[in-house]
Formats: sequence, C-alpha cells, structure tokens
Amino acid sequence: MSKVQKPYNKRQHYKKTAKRNTIDVNLKGFLCSCNNREKDCVRETYNILNKYADIMWPPQPLESGTAPAEIEEDLEGELKQLRALKTEEKRFQVVDSGAKNFLFIKTTLEEPVKLAESILQDISLKKTQETRFLLRLVPVETTCKAFIKDIEKAFEPLCEKYFGSENMSYSIVFNHRNNDSVSRDEVIKIIAECVAKTGEEKNLEHKVNLKNANVSIIIEVIRGFAFLGVVPNFIKYKKYNLLAFLLQEETNPASTNVNTLNDD
Repeated sequence: MSKVQKPYNKRQHYKKTAKRNTIDVNLKGFLCSCNNREKDCVRETYNILNKYADIMWPPQPLESGTAPAEIEEDLEGELKQLRALKTEEKRFQVVDSGAKNFLFIKTTLEEPVKLAESILQDISLKKTQETRFLLRLVPVETTCKAFIKDIEKAFEPLCEKYFGSENMSYSIVFNHRNNDSVSRDEVIKIIAECVAKTGEEKNLEHKVNLKNANVSIIIEVIRGFAFLGVVPNFIKYKKYNLLAFLLQEETNPASTNVNTLNDD
C-alpha cells in the first residue's frame, strides 16, 4: 500500500520559515536602516556584504595542472557541498528586527566588524556610492535578551576582547526602539564599570572620548532583544552611515568632528 502524501500547507510552511528567521540570542550580523524601501535595502545589503566577504575570504580556486580524474573528484566534492548547502544556514539572512525600516542581517561569519569596517574604508578610498536604499550598516557581535543582567553578561567577553590588552579610548552609544523598560543610564553605568574593572585587572587605563574614540560600544535595544558590538572609528565614520560618510569624504575628507551620538 502506497504512502499517502500529506497536502502542502502553505500557512504551516510559512510559520516554520518565519520561526527560523527570528531574533534569538548569540547571533552575529548587521543592523541596517533604510527609508521605507525595505526590500530594496535587503537586496543592496546582500550584494554589498557578499561582494566584500568574497574579497576578504575568497573561495579557493582549483589548482592548475590537476589530472582529469582529480578534477572529476573535485567536481563531485563541490556538487556534494552545493547539495549540503541547501540544508545549511545561509551566510547572510535577513531577520525581522521588530522595528520599522530597521533590519537585522544575521551572518555565519565570525568577524562582522572587520567586514563592515572594510566597506567603510573602501568607500573612503574610492569615493564611490555603494548603496541607495541601505543607510546604516552597524556590525553586531552578539545578541541577548533586553535585560540588564543579560546585557552585562553578553558584554563581558567583548570587554575582555577589546579592553584586555591595551589602553583604549571609548564611547558608549545606546539606542532603544519599541522598548521603554531598559534604562539608558543603568546600561551605560554597567558597561562603563565593566570596562573600568577590566582595565584595573590588566593594569590598563581606558578613557571616555565622545568625539574621537578608538572604539564605540554599541547597544541597540529593539523590543525584547539587545544588539551589541564594539565598533572602531564609529564617530569618524559617521556612525557607519554609508551615504553620510561618503558625503563627508567628498566635501571634507579630513573631517572627523561629530558632536552628537544621537541616532541618525
């Protein structure tokens, strides 16, 4: 007796897909802002991230002079990898952040900060506009629930990574969307205390610099989750606003004077 196939349930399939692409803890990625054109923003973000990721981590080419039998084996191996990729997580995947015109692109890459910084550096070098709909591209190194204790715990390994080996100047940037329960002052206090404690333990001196810090500690709270990252040259690079940074470079390449940390 043949097995009866269950009818395709479109609604159930959508729920399963949506569940996979929701915010969770311990994610890496990029927060992306746009002006209403979210689909265009997603397309542009995928394009620019894949472009520079391929430059930074290029796929290994097939060695020249390989024997036909070896080539066939390599091709078979590549086909197996391609088939396996159908069930694996994509390198970049859009996730609903919970705020309008504010997207989260999660990634399987280990170093989103380096990727975002390389994009800004290339824009500075080439003076060319890379995007129209994507405005800000802020790297995120981890996510957690939007509670003070969770934010503190999630920041501890980042604090050790960035403030455990050399003196650093820093600023703290806190923004919240669709969440009024997390205290800005309390978050800034625990983050500053963690940096100071790490400095004392390592015999280092870290100083606050609101105008030209080495790194900026980013805490973005959206609904029930917090997005954290430690970002170099955040103020100099116009808070990773690709369009604003390009305009600054075109009008005054030497300008680094930004007097506010309010969100664009």
